[in-house]
Amino acid sequence: MISNRDKTKFLVQCDLEETFYRLPVGSIEFGEQASDAIIRELIEEFNLQVYVDELVCVNENIIEYEGRKRHNCTLIHWCSINNQFNSAIIHKELHDVKLIWRTLDQLKLKQIYPEGILDVIASNKNHITHIVIEKGY
Repeated sequence: MISNRDKTKFLVQCDLEETFYRLPVGSIEFGEQASDAIIRELIEEFNLQVYVDELVCVNENIIEYEGRKRHNCTLIHWCSINNQFNSAIIHKELHDVKLIWRTLDQLKLKQIYPEGILDVIASNKNHITHIVIEKGY
């Protein structure tokens, strides 16, 4: 979760029409620490340098889709950047994906992923939150 200093704006990823919001995501490569993966993914996708702070949330998704089960675990950290910008940054490879600043009130107007993260953002707590979502499709 990338926020400005006073945690009133959050950098989220979305499609060009902003039909939904999601936290910037990426995968950890073998042997890589989560904080290093966050830094690497944001440089690779948006040429954005971030500073990784404390772990704020562990998000588990247990999903069954067409009879196949999957269990994902995501580690979510508070992050910050030095340079604040006003316009959107377009993904380097996916030109229909952008990164944009949104306030908490703006985030409340659309679906945000991962599910349950809006409550974590709004609470601004200093302890680690654990979210578990179980779904079948």
